[in-house]
Amino acid sequence: MAFRKSITPLVQMEPDILGGMPVFKGTLAPIKRLFDYLLAGKPMDDFLADYPAVSRDMTTGVPENDATLLYEAISKAIDSATVSPHC
Repeated sequence: MAFRKSITPLVQMEPDILGGMPVFKGTLAPIKRLFDYLLAGKPMDDFLADYPAVSRDMTTGVPENDATLLYEAISKAIDSATVSPHC
C-alpha cells in the first residue's frame, strides 16, 4: 500500500504512526478526532484538554490550511483502514 505524505505543514501522515492516519504533526492526535469534536458541538477547549500535545494554533491552523486537500487525505486514510482483506 502506498502512503501519501501530507502537503499541509501541520499534518503528518506516516505509515508507522497510527497506520498512516493524518495526525497533528509531532503528536499521536488524529485530525479526524478534532472534526469529531466539532461536529458533535463540543467546544475546542474540550478537545485541547483531552489532547494536550496539540496547541490551539494547530487546531485553528489545520482547518484553514487547504481544507479540501486535508479532507481528501483523511477520507483516503479512513477508507484504506476500513477495507477488509476478505472483501
